[in-house]
Amino acid sequence: SSLALYAWRANSIRSRVHFEIISRETALLVNNVILVVAAASVLLGTLYPLILDALELGKISVGPPYFNSVFIPLTAPLVLLLGFGIMIRWKQDTLANLLPKLILPAILSLVAGFTFVLMFTPEFNYPAVLGMVLAFWVVLSSANDLRSRLAGGRRFWSLPRSYFGMLLGHIGIAVCVVGITLVSIYSTEKDVRMQIDDVVELGGYQFQFKGVDEVEGPNYMAAQGHVQVTDDGGNLILLEPQKRVYLVQKSPMTEAAIDAGITRDLFVALGEKLDEEGAWSVRVYHKPYIRWIWLGALIMSIGGLLAAMDKRYRKLAARQVAMDKNLAGAG
Repeated sequence: SSLALYAWRANSIRSRVHFEIISRETALLVNNVILVVAAASVLLGTLYPLILDALELGKISVGPPYFNSVFIPLTAPLVLLLGFGIMIRWKQDTLANLLPKLILPAILSLVAGFTFVLMFTPEFNYPAVLGMVLAFWVVLSSANDLRSRLAGGRRFWSLPRSYFGMLLGHIGIAVCVVGITLVSIYSTEKDVRMQIDDVVELGGYQFQFKGVDEVEGPNYMAAQGHVQVTDDGGNLILLEPQKRVYLVQKSPMTEAAIDAGITRDLFVALGEKLDEEGAWSVRVYHKPYIRWIWLGALIMSIGGLLAAMDKRYRKLAARQVAMDKNLAGAG
């Protein structure tokens, strides 16, 4: 839809603005180039195996190693650039003016990133530090820019909606970076053989298998497992994964049980029955901060909608229409 809108209005898009290398326009241009390259890499990794299979040229699988090696090196400079871009002036700026604005957010980001990993993660990890430093860098540089705009006595609510949309967009990216970083580094899973009352520990949680019952659904029969999960504080969660057989299909389908939280998701999936003594194969997952990926996307979407609602854009469009009519009348 965005490409269709661009093609429809392409004739009315003209720009004769001149800008220097150190400017917000340059930062936006580099930002867009990185985003296009990242999107193309994801598209290639997704479609290339399908094209080879369709042309009967062989089968390959493209998994996490490809996307981690290609997408992450593109994401890091993109996130770093966001912090610079929000503080650079339009059209022209200088390093002498820019560097003093960067020092405080940079120092605070380094301190906050290291502190978060040391205090709130299972183990110290330098890639985790990098991700958290970048996330704090985006948030703190945005906060620093907001502080500078309000320093002259300007009221908070007098700022344009497009500015609030930009802030939300940057914060959404930071939230996504936190989710992607922590879930990719600290997520854990285990495939285990469990009998009644067997316990497996994962991510600070104890999963105790309590057996399997047969249950009947509206259009399926299922073997439903019962797994009690407790944390270090003794809080109890009951997860009930199922192995379903639908009446019209006959092939078994796995229905994982999920306990969602703001800082972690717990998954339990029931596998196959292993013997007549009640032993089952069970897979358990601990996914820290995985909800932050979707939360960040939601925040970015809200920011985009808020920016699109800025009255200045409608006034500018109305002024341009009036100018075009005046030029047409004069002609």
